[in-house]
Amino acid sequence: MRIGEQNPQNTGRRRAARCAADRSYLRSGSHWAGPEGLKEESIMANTQIADKAQEFIDALHTLEQGTSDDANSVAALFATDAALHNSALDNKNSELKGSDEILQFWVEYKETLGQIESKFHHVTTSDNAAGLFWTTTGQNPEGNEVNYHGSTLLQYNTEGLIEFFRGYYDTRELAVKGKN
Repeated sequence: MRIGEQNPQNTGRRRAARCAADRSYLRSGSHWAGPEGLKEESIMANTQIADKAQEFIDALHTLEQGTSDDANSVAALFATDAALHNSALDNKNSELKGSDEILQFWVEYKETLGQIESKFHHVTTSDNAAGLFWTTTGQNPEGNEVNYHGSTLLQYNTEGLIEFFRGYYDTRELAVKGKN
């Protein structure tokens, strides 16, 4: 398959979603190319994953507008053996694994970034994963402007917990703006 071509097996199996202030971000796909019996299953799975993605967004907003104590609400959405990766960790050839490390990540997220708000402008779902596209703005504890954007992949296990988290963003964008 060449770049720009659609994989016929995936056409219609993903749902595009948009996150707006009223949180009515989920928009149904209108085309289905798979076997008829799987269409309803895929739509149900995508709806369940969209609900799980919204649960993550809500918990993150609670943390961003609250205190580092609210990190528990985000960490509780992860499986006990989950893995967390992001661009900053990649620079250190590192990953976080397990409940304790993931909780600590979210505590440090809040303490480092301060009073911020992430706006999710697109959410895409598949049978067991969600892609979140966001812009985060606000002010860090030193009073510097925070303004960066990226995307996050959330992969869910069969219990509906996040088993794999991958955040993509330009670390230079965050570091440069934090020093202004």
